[in-house]
Amino acid sequence: MECLVRGGTNPLLHTAALVIWTGIIAIPVAIVLPLPNPASWPWLALSIALHVVYYFTLARAYKHGALSVVYPIMRGGAPVLVSFGTWAFIGESLSPAGWYGVVLVSLGVLAIAFKAKLENARAAIGWAVACSITIATYSIVDGQGARLSQNALSFTAWLFILESIVFTALLGMAGQGKQLASYIRERVGATALGGLLSAVGYATVLWAMTQAPLALVSATRETSVLFAALLGVWLLKERLTLRQWAGACVIVAGLIALRF
Repeated sequence: MECLVRGGTNPLLHTAALVIWTGIIAIPVAIVLPLPNPASWPWLALSIALHVVYYFTLARAYKHGALSVVYPIMRGGAPVLVSFGTWAFIGESLSPAGWYGVVLVSLGVLAIAFKAKLENARAAIGWAVACSITIATYSIVDGQGARLSQNALSFTAWLFILESIVFTALLGMAGQGKQLASYIRERVGATALGGLLSAVGYATVLWAMTQAPLALVSATRETSVLFAALLGVWLLKERLTLRQWAGACVIVAGLIALRF
């Protein structure tokens, strides 16, 4: 979602628009599927609160900083934080090779994505770090909730629906309801597509978390930075720096280590 949010002229309203569309898209899914197991409901409630915090920190980070500064900090730190969090709170530990793999993926993501200088970017970095912590926290909560729900897709659908209601209500209480409605009307196609991509992507992540350790899924998820860079070389004829190519090799080494 981070790159999709950066594409809007107003990060907070663009975030809200994407969230609303994910909720709308999830309604037919929630109708046809059974409710998540009640054991997952407390995790669902906590997840909604965490996602609202995440959307707020994400919008603030992009308000203060460029994508090339904010994105790698948010995404590069999350796998390591998730690894420590799952070990500390739910007793899910990686093998030594798995730990090496997570660290290598995080370092590779930072090497590939980070392009901008850091001068005068304290606010952006601060919000990006806060967002990275939130990403790690909601990843653990969502993974546990999806596992306890006995139906990851149903859990995801209700998460999208409820968080869209809560987030929209909060913006309305803050006096931004009219601006949000106007923003969505002017960008229906772009925001709807962004919401669809975001919904499909995160639903896939939550399903994967029911099949594999959370830390491994989190680390693998961040390799999207590598594929984005390679697509840029192939489709846009961009040139990667030596550091970025080294970062790509580090990510590949990390993925190999994760398999052991």
